[in-house]
Amino acid sequence: MKVINPVLKMIDMKKIKLIFPFILISLSLISCLKEDFIPEPSVQSLKMYMSDIDGRDSLVTEATSKKTLKFVVETEADICSIWPGGIRTVMKKKGSTIDSLDMFNHPVLVKSDCFSDYGLVGARGYKSTQTNGGWYVSYVYPAGGDFDLTIVVTNHGYESSEYKQVIINYGTITVK
Repeated sequence: MKVINPVLKMIDMKKIKLIFPFILISLSLISCLKEDFIPEPSVQSLKMYMSDIDGRDSLVTEATSKKTLKFVVETEADICSIWPGGIRTVMKKKGSTIDSLDMFNHPVLVKSDCFSDYGLVGARGYKSTQTNGGWYVSYVYPAGGDFDLTIVVTNHGYESSEYKQVIINYGTITVK
């Protein structure tokens, strides 16, 4: 009887050793299948808020220059950046009023948050902060006018092979 028990235990261990890799492989395949479909990001809505006299956020349709405006983007995207389009400063050549150009004949920017300048040195959107159901960023327009607002939403990050990005030109923001 003592001889049979160790043999039975060895058989059970051999079975477990054979079954265990199949269990691991099947679990990994199930988990990978869930991640195969990455939806294209979308924006459900954009809301703008400004602080009222009491310091509470109030929903607005028009912005006021030199006052903090809070953009709230409702989206399920992994990453959201906002290009408000209110600042565009081109570097000037030393001692003149002529714009400085790079070797590809593009303007050299000191600072820009206009999406039309995307890819140029000095151009960048504002990284937003995640909230419940979306993203927000605070911004101050330096002067009045009409500005193009662009929202860039991304799923699965910038360095992923599953990179899905949508660029939404949200229209013109009127600033008083």
